[in-house]
Amino acid sequence: MPREVFLVELWKKYGERAEEIRVKRHGEFVKLKARLSKYLYTIRLPPEKAEQIISELKAKNVKILEVD
Repeated sequence: MPREVFLVELWKKYGERAEEIRVKRHGEFVKLKARLSKYLYTIRLPPEKAEQIISELKAKNVKILEVD
């Protein structure tokens, strides 16, 4: 069962430790999914904020997948 997180700083900590990050783009928001060994942590963000986080994680060499 996935766990939705509402604090960006908390999700970033999960994202840095994640095996991979999946990005699902919707019309008004972007859903980021961090797969850890035990849980899938998700967060919904505006597109601008999501792009900022994605670029930060890419700089740290985290595997990021775009999902349709």
